[in-house]
Amino acid sequence: MSFATLLKRLRLAAGLTQEALAECAGVSPRAVSDLERDPRRIPRLDTVRLLADALALAEPDRAALLAAARPDAPTSSPAPGPPRLLPPLIGRAGVAAALVELLDRGETRLLTLTGPGGVGKTRLALEVLETVRPRYPDGALFVDLAPLRDPGQVVAAIAHEAGLDERGPVPVAARLATAFRERRTILLLDNFEHLVDAGADVLALLAACPGVTVLVTSRVPLRVRAEREYRIAPLEAGDPDAPAVRLFTERATAAGVALEADETVTEICRRLEGLPLAIELAAARTRVLPPAVLLQRLGHRLPILVGGPRDLPDRQRTMRDAIGWSYHLLSPSAQALFRKLSVFAGGCPLAAVEDLETVTELVDASLVTTGPDGRLGMLETIREYGREQLREAGEETSAVTAHLTFFAALPEEAAESEKDNLRAALDRAVECGDAAHALRLWMTLSGFWADHGLLQEGVRAATAVLALPGEEEARIPALAVAAGMATEISAFEEASAWCAELVARARGKDLVTALNTRGELSRQLDRYAESAADHEQALELAAENEPGHAAALVGLAYTRFYTGHTGEATELAERGLAETRATGSSRQLVDALILLAMQAMHAGEHERAHELFTEGVAFARSTGDRSRIAESLRGVGTNAVFTGRYEEADEALRECERLNRERGDDRIADQLLAHLGHLSMLTGDLEEARRKSEIALASARRYEDLWATAMSTTQLGHVELADGRIERARSLFAESRVLFGRIGNPMYLSWCLEGLAGIALADGDEGLVAELCAERDELLARLDARLPPMNPGGYRVVLDALADRAGGR
Repeated sequence: MSFATLLKRLRLAAGLTQEALAECAGVSPRAVSDLERDPRRIPRLDTVRLLADALALAEPDRAALLAAARPDAPTSSPAPGPPRLLPPLIGRAGVAAALVELLDRGETRLLTLTGPGGVGKTRLALEVLETVRPRYPDGALFVDLAPLRDPGQVVAAIAHEAGLDERGPVPVAARLATAFRERRTILLLDNFEHLVDAGADVLALLAACPGVTVLVTSRVPLRVRAEREYRIAPLEAGDPDAPAVRLFTERATAAGVALEADETVTEICRRLEGLPLAIELAAARTRVLPPAVLLQRLGHRLPILVGGPRDLPDRQRTMRDAIGWSYHLLSPSAQALFRKLSVFAGGCPLAAVEDLETVTELVDASLVTTGPDGRLGMLETIREYGREQLREAGEETSAVTAHLTFFAALPEEAAESEKDNLRAALDRAVECGDAAHALRLWMTLSGFWADHGLLQEGVRAATAVLALPGEEEARIPALAVAAGMATEISAFEEASAWCAELVARARGKDLVTALNTRGELSRQLDRYAESAADHEQALELAAENEPGHAAALVGLAYTRFYTGHTGEATELAERGLAETRATGSSRQLVDALILLAMQAMHAGEHERAHELFTEGVAFARSTGDRSRIAESLRGVGTNAVFTGRYEEADEALRECERLNRERGDDRIADQLLAHLGHLSMLTGDLEEARRKSEIALASARRYEDLWATAMSTTQLGHVELADGRIERARSLFAESRVLFGRIGNPMYLSWCLEGLAGIALADGDEGLVAELCAERDELLARLDARLPPMNPGGYRVVLDALADRAGGR
């Protein structure tokens, strides 16, 4: 359980609001809100102790809270395991053993447990998962698919549970394959039946990841290659010793009723055809109905409730009858509440229910469950029955509208716990063309999507929401957030369209946000003049010490840096950092730290660069922002290379590569291979340097990344030059020089000029050598940079040759 979830659960158990807990602990309400909202946030231990004291926690809860605050791997969100197994498994030992054997043989990597609703597929799958977990050193992952509506969300749901995000242009499926490629992991995908079109995505994941095994529960098979279907039958119910009868008596005992396994109980189980969920529902009624009366009522109820669809399997019709029997024993008010609760996805918060007495009746009937925080839940099979009753009662439209209205009014802080309901409400708002509610719901979810890196989902949803007409005022902030999301995942077509509309509509502070958003997009597209113009206009419009002003300073600083105006970039970044510390977002703060560190590194101030990069790593770790942890580590490693601390460099760069692989971002991870190739070249391993540099270059070309291609051709050119492969090096340096000029970014062009000087020396053209070295020195002087040579030993040979020539004269 995450620290965020545990803290909220303990606070609610203590009957405290966030404000009350903050006051008791001596911290700010915002701090408590942030800790509960972001499950990746790592709190200070002294803050945790203050919270534990304020909550008056007993030792076990106190220890649990402290443990949750410092998980074993804070830089990578651990994949959650399956739910804790609570009730014992009855009558399935043989089946469970057979399934375990199937998986242990290694011949089956996609095993689907099928059967009607209520037959016990999930419970059995959890038992199997718990048994085989030790065979999978990289863990087990449980993914509940019941709340999803779109097959396209399945891969994203798996990635989310695995702690991946969608930042960057790499599709989430590719990220997931990258993250799992070297792992030995088992996934349990629960309730797949309404998403079977995603079967091909699961198959693609298995093909890319030979160490992954997938266990599925579904009412229907996926019908894909390599699938092994195992149909789960109901429990035997033929005599008093049968498993179904034992399940009934144990559940009745749990309800406080001691029963003998006699013929009456056996007949009840026969009537229910051994379906575990039906048996559990019936056993719950023994609190008010003796078995003989229960059997009589059940017998009278079945003929009335056989009217389910005739194309359903017989056992599923019996399941419908069993739920219907429990439903018809409810009071009218409980029936009405049961119907309304069926609209909720992923559970219902107590705040959405007024009649708590009626809730108790539903819980006693085993139709509704309650969580530790009082949240109401409903098994998917039971929920489906409730929706049928809702439609038959003619209440569906009003219930759906009430659900939509309730969740559209929730604050953004509620998105973490109510994401499934908010998604469902958003889908309904889009379906009925309700732009006002759709925009509010999208904005509420936007923070959740950003915090968890689910940006592709956010952009897809924005495409649908922003296509709705009307609601001008709420549209502007949604356009800004959506354009920022689209830019971050390189969805430039959508980002460009939304930025154009945003700038045309925005006024006042909204215009400042619009200009900064478009400026960021232009910078990503290497349109530096346009980017600078937007950020400069934003600076003119925004007041100092406002978030928009800080964002404009940082954005303009990056643009100036990339175009070689390093002095101005440093001044802007310093001002931006000061303002961002007070008013800006955590992402902008780390961005400012990274830029200032890069400036210091290029100016030869390596100790200051190390301090700033390290601060960036620490701050990004504290907020759980793994993309910025990785980017800060990249700076730590590069700075260490420049100062000859090769072991430190290797450690930082490898962690950076690993973090990006775990995030599923092959594009950035492959760029790190160029850095590691550079390190291999400097330590004399030219073969390894060439291998890594070739991979980095191929990746840069595949992603059509001009900047990465320019850097990789330069790096590989130096490797080939050092190995005496002059013609290959000549071709690579010529390409990189053209690319640096094409993108208008002179940073690191000096490394290309050093390589060309080496080529000229090999050709015996001493005049050209002198010209290229002078051009290199002039460039660095103009940039006010003290960038060391890419290959110091190789460039020393060039300079020595020039000195000898001058001495000879």
